[in-house]
Amino acid sequence: MLLFFRTKRKRFVSRLLKAFPSEYSADVEAVCDTLKIKSEAYDGSLYSEASTKWRLPTGETVDIPYRIYVREEEDQGNKLTPRQRAVYRCIFSRSYDGYVRQKHIEALLDSELFDGALPYVVKVCDEYVTEILESVYQRLSDRGCEEYKELCELNFDYIKLAHARMISYWNENCRYDCYKYKDYVGKKLYRDCFGYGKTGQKRIER
Repeated sequence: MLLFFRTKRKRFVSRLLKAFPSEYSADVEAVCDTLKIKSEAYDGSLYSEASTKWRLPTGETVDIPYRIYVREEEDQGNKLTPRQRAVYRCIFSRSYDGYVRQKHIEALLDSELFDGALPYVVKVCDEYVTEILESVYQRLSDRGCEEYKELCELNFDYIKLAHARMISYWNENCRYDCYKYKDYVGKKLYRDCFGYGKTGQKRIER
């Protein structure tokens, strides 16, 4: 049984190492050492097989799980270095719990971000929790967002799909509260912060 849990932990750490730039490997391992790696999923999974790959401005590619099914440990972030804390926040921005995702995305945006954290912010913006989109837009709308637009340009094919997904979630879940798409925060976020304002656009507007 002990071997089983050690193997599962090792796989979890190995999976997360792929989700960050290589220079953060030691920080990822340090963060994982603080976690009780126990699945909250009905099937015992620690992370989803679905993921998104992102090319970074450095030329590296990271592969971020769609969800992780590990419970957040209260106050663990206080035991970490600032760099490790950023990694911790990125990891839990992919949590199965929407409230946890929002908490850590807001914490990321309220701190100094490293390049490897930007995909975590952009990814959460094609999902269905409107409150998270509003939090992101509130924090980014008065910035230049050039680093986000550069990332979106490097991953343009994905951004087109993400934009379509965002519209689909608005259509299915948000039209009652926001009938006109032009008023929806997701549209404003993609247009103003990511440089992708309309379906069929050929490039990121900077």
